[in-house]
Amino acid sequence: MDRRNGKIVDFGIESSEFRVKKSDDVLAKKTKAAEHNLRPETIIVAGSARLPEEVTAKHVFGCITIELEIDPFDSTIVDISCTLVPSLGGKILHNALVGNKVEEGIEKAIIQLDGRFFSVTRRAVIAALEDAYRWYKKSLEEKRVIAYRE
Repeated sequence: MDRRNGKIVDFGIESSEFRVKKSDDVLAKKTKAAEHNLRPETIIVAGSARLPEEVTAKHVFGCITIELEIDPFDSTIVDISCTLVPSLGGKILHNALVGNKVEEGIEKAIIQLDGRFFSVTRRAVIAALEDAYRWYKKSLEEKRVIAYRE
């Protein structure tokens, strides 16, 4: 037993601090899990492109990847993920893509990147977007995308 802040604590197990911390941890884990759960009706399309030689990450990763989470019912992009894109560049992509139809969103993102994103990786990011769009079109042609609603 220990005495802290006027309370008798049995190795911290019964302290209110522990309970608050524990509940905060559980809430944080639930929130983090909710962020990473895919919607059951969406599809994921990924596009990739080789990085330029002058980028240090080229020797470690080799390529950049952009994933689009798409609602097949109306072709709306509901979320994106990208590797090796700086956070501000990722915000440009997110704002241009999320909430838009696939074709419209990708066109909008390319225009935004051309006018606002100045980096040696810009061309690779645009190529990865174009590759993701090709994969989406290919999946439609192969009738692999099933649009449904319960």
